[in-house]
Amino acid sequence: MKKKNFDAKERSARCEAGISCHFIDGWYVLNLKGSNKEIGLQHGLMLAEEISTYIEETKQYVFVCMGIGYDYARNDVKNLIDSTLSNETRTEMTAIAMGVNKVLSTNYDVWDIAILNWMEGWSGYAFDSKAAYQYYSNANKTHIEAPLKVRRDHCSAFVATGKYTTDGKPVMFHNSFNVFETSGYANVIATITPSDGHKFTMQTQIGYVHSMADFYIVQVGEGVNDRVAITETTIGGFNVYDKSGIPEFDRIRRAVQHFTSINDPDDLTSFVSIMRTGESGDYANTWLLADYRDNSIWEFEEGLAFYNVTQILPTAEKPYFFGANYPKYPPIKNLECSNDGGDDIRRHQGARRVHLPRLIEKHGVSGKINLEIGRKIIADHYDIYNDCETHGNSRTVCSHYNLDKREYMSDPSRPKPFQPRGAIDGMGIDATLATKLQLNARWGSSCGTAWNAKEFLAEHPQFDHLKPFLHDRPSCPWTILPKN
Repeated sequence: MKKKNFDAKERSARCEAGISCHFIDGWYVLNLKGSNKEIGLQHGLMLAEEISTYIEETKQYVFVCMGIGYDYARNDVKNLIDSTLSNETRTEMTAIAMGVNKVLSTNYDVWDIAILNWMEGWSGYAFDSKAAYQYYSNANKTHIEAPLKVRRDHCSAFVATGKYTTDGKPVMFHNSFNVFETSGYANVIATITPSDGHKFTMQTQIGYVHSMADFYIVQVGEGVNDRVAITETTIGGFNVYDKSGIPEFDRIRRAVQHFTSINDPDDLTSFVSIMRTGESGDYANTWLLADYRDNSIWEFEEGLAFYNVTQILPTAEKPYFFGANYPKYPPIKNLECSNDGGDDIRRHQGARRVHLPRLIEKHGVSGKINLEIGRKIIADHYDIYNDCETHGNSRTVCSHYNLDKREYMSDPSRPKPFQPRGAIDGMGIDATLATKLQLNARWGSSCGTAWNAKEFLAEHPQFDHLKPFLHDRPSCPWTILPKN
């Protein structure tokens, strides 16, 4: 969402020269530089109003949608990660709060920012059914046992290279499936030039130190091809969590900023090693990476006890990976997941497991995948279960649960008919954009369909309790950001 009367010049003037904030085609575009403290302060100063609004919404959200008080939620987050949070992540989040306080005379602290950054990992993993029932038991002086709940899953993604792309170099695309009530602030593109570590551009959210979407392009050297693109899709049905671990949002930010290889077994600061050190399972993903130094692509399936890494060279016969929220590696699938949906084409995982590779191969076998084709693939509305074109539903690559009657719903625990949920964006990159640390971005939905909260609630009043958290998403164009 965008604050009314947003003045980019006034926002940028809150910081020193070279630090900037713009609003372009639905996106806040930030340019941040310096130490973690300086980066956080710049972020907090320029987006103070939006961060404060987001925090105040979160105070309502945890009560309305989780049934708990904000003070309890904040303290639970603190108790779970205070001892494992890295100094640089803590410093940056503290500085974000400082920036907001300086502009608005508020009294936020690091844990108000932490709960935003860890909302997905905490509400979906750490604060699971057992924790919720413990909260209930404490309130009622009665102990009640509860099963571990199965996590949310979301996102479509693919990366292709070699003979499947027009220039033989990686093309990567992703969209974020999410519930609309927590995704209204995911319209930020930030370029960060840290004092220590790699410069990178990421899609992110208001007040975040990591992407969460996730989509990054990282400068790993001084050469024009020294770039690595990173994205992911979550693993559906993942059901294990280690509360002694380091939260995923901390690990991924440090991995992006500091990794020295992708998976060198002798490198303690490889991307895989940083992500695996302190593994908690709190946001389990299948990561896709594109290395523009040799045009290879990688898949890193990250569970808790188990993981698997695969590299595909550009000379491969089928040089692509895709993500559709189902586990592939047998130990993760069978020992760390349940009800993952990967073989059920009535569900989004199974449907996209079948249809996404068909789309990729349709265009890839003739070497046509580029940004234009990538935008078409990620906005696709074909329903494989009903074998027909649609306006979008829960099973399509560009997901629209809000348009889906769910008459084929196979599991009553899954999203409900017309639930306000689906693809909220589109994101892509090729070699040309990678050299400039730019992204091809679309806010709102991958296909460009607008969504109006008031009209939706009038038609579907069963979701009226979500009204405070639902924000309009107008139709926005595909655009190249940042504007270098």
